[in-house]
Amino acid sequence: MLIRELLSDTMLSRYSCVILDEAHERTLRTDILFGMVKELQKKRLELSKENEKNGSNVTPLKIIIMSATLDAERFSEYFNNAKILYISGRQHSVRIFNTVEPQSDYLDSALLTIFQIHMEQQPGDILVFLTGQEEIESMEKLINEHGSQLPNDGMKILPCPIFAALPPAQQAKVFSPAPPNTRKVILATNIAETSITISGIRYVIDTGLVKVRGYNSKIGIESLLISPISKSSSRQRTGRAGREAPGICYRLYTEATFDSLDENTEPEIKRCNLASAVLLLKASGVHDILGFDYMDRPSRTSLIRALEQLYALGALSDSGELTELGKKMAEFPLDPMYSKVLFESQKAKCTQEIIAIISLLSVDGVFFSPHDKRAEAAEAKKKFISRDGDHITLLNVLTAYLSVNGDRDWCRENFINVRAMKHVMDVRKQLTQLCTRLNISPTTSCGQDYDVVLKCFLAGFFQNTALLQPDGGYKTVVGGMTVYIHPASVMFGKKVEAIVYNELVFTTKHYLRGISGIQANWLPQAAPKYFNNVPVPQ
Repeated sequence: MLIRELLSDTMLSRYSCVILDEAHERTLRTDILFGMVKELQKKRLELSKENEKNGSNVTPLKIIIMSATLDAERFSEYFNNAKILYISGRQHSVRIFNTVEPQSDYLDSALLTIFQIHMEQQPGDILVFLTGQEEIESMEKLINEHGSQLPNDGMKILPCPIFAALPPAQQAKVFSPAPPNTRKVILATNIAETSITISGIRYVIDTGLVKVRGYNSKIGIESLLISPISKSSSRQRTGRAGREAPGICYRLYTEATFDSLDENTEPEIKRCNLASAVLLLKASGVHDILGFDYMDRPSRTSLIRALEQLYALGALSDSGELTELGKKMAEFPLDPMYSKVLFESQKAKCTQEIIAIISLLSVDGVFFSPHDKRAEAAEAKKKFISRDGDHITLLNVLTAYLSVNGDRDWCRENFINVRAMKHVMDVRKQLTQLCTRLNISPTTSCGQDYDVVLKCFLAGFFQNTALLQPDGGYKTVVGGMTVYIHPASVMFGKKVEAIVYNELVFTTKHYLRGISGIQANWLPQAAPKYFNNVPVPQ
C-alpha cells in the first residue's frame, strides 16, 4: 500500500512519519521500501533546509523501523546510524531442551514429544512447528489415532491445525479455549512465529525446519524446498512458550545444529524473481536499477534477468526506459506478467474473464480437500472441470459462486474455501476499479470463446510454455527442461501438444502449476520478436 502511495506521490507529502513494522521479515517489497524511503528522507531533509529561502512547506520525514527480532545495529547503520531504542517485552522464562543426537525422522520425533509432554507435564497447550499442510494433516491423523488409546480417566488431547487453505471456521478452533480436561496441540507453519499469537501455549516443539521459496535467476526456476530455519527464527519460536507464563521449548535438533544455523533468514530480495520490484523502481523514477541503495544487494544476474523479462513484455524500451505500457502496468499491484495479460484482454475483448481468473490465482487455492473427505471433494470438483485446463476451471468456480451469491452452504457442499473466495471477490473489485480508472472496460466479455482468454495468458506467460515430447512428457520452450504436470492440476494425465503454465516449482520434481492446453502455432503470434530468437525444443 505504501509503495502504491509512493507511485502517486513520490514525496509522500501528506505524511510526516512512516512506521515500517515486522522489518525482520525482509519481504521483497519491504526491502524496496527501505531504499525508497531512505532516499526520500534525504530529499525531504534537503528541501526543508531550503524551506525559508523558497517558501516551500516541505518538512523532514521521520522513519521508525520496528521488529521483535531485529538485527538493530545493521538497520541503524543502513539508515545513517539512526538511534536504537530497545523496549523489553513481557517474556517469562523458557527452558530449552535440545536432542542429544540428530533426528532422522522429525515427524516421528515430534509425535513422540507431544505424547511425552502430554503424559508427564503440567496442563498447558502445545505448539508444534511443521513445514506445510501435508505434514500438519498427517500429524493430526496420527495424534487422533494415538489419542484414542489414552486412558478414559486421563486428560484428553485435541489437535488443532492451522494453515492458509483451512476454512475460517476450522482456523478459529485454534484460538478457542480447550474443552475441560483437554490439552490442545496446535499444529502450525511458521505463521505462528510472529503473525499470530495464540494464548494458552506453555510448550513449543520446534522441528527446526521451514518451507522456503527460492528462485534460480540463471534458469528462471522457482523452488519450494524444506530448509533449516535461522537462529532468529529459532529464538522467536522458543519465545512463544513464554508469553503468559514460564514454559518449555523442545528443539528437535542438537545444540551443535543450532550453532551452525544462519543468524538471520536470507532476505527475499536475494531469492526471488525481481521483475515486479524493478518495474516499481522504474515507475517511481529510479533509472539506475543496478546502482540503487539496496540493504542487501541482489545478484547482478537476477537484476539483468528481471530487466530482460520486462523488455520482452514490452514494459521497457530498447534504451531501458519505461514505455507507456510499462507505466500502465506499474499501476496494477500485480506481477508484470499478469499486468500484461490484463492489457492484452482489452484488445481481445475478454477483460471480464481475465479479471476473474487473475483474482482466482491470487489465492493459494479455492478448492478445499479435507484428508478425511478426499473422495467427496474430488467428486465435487468434477462439476467445475474444463477440458481447456486450470484457468477455465477456476473461471467456472467463480461463475457458479456468483450465481448463488456466494452462499456459504453452497461453498461447504462443493468444498470451496469461503475465506479464499472472499479474498478473490476483494481482488476482483479492486482490479475492476483500476481498469475503470485506466479506461479499460471491466465488463467486456468473450462469452464461451475461451481460446481468446488463453491467448491473452500466452501474451504474458509466453516464457512459461512447454511442448509435448514423443515419450509423452513435456519440455519447456525456454531452457528445454523436462517438466511434470502437478497432480492437483486438471491437466494431470492428459496429453496436449502445448501448454502454458503459471509457475514452475521444484519440490521432488520440476512440477508445473496453473496449466492450460494451447496450440503450438499460437506461440510465434504471442511474442514474435522473442520466438524468432529462441529455439523451440524438438
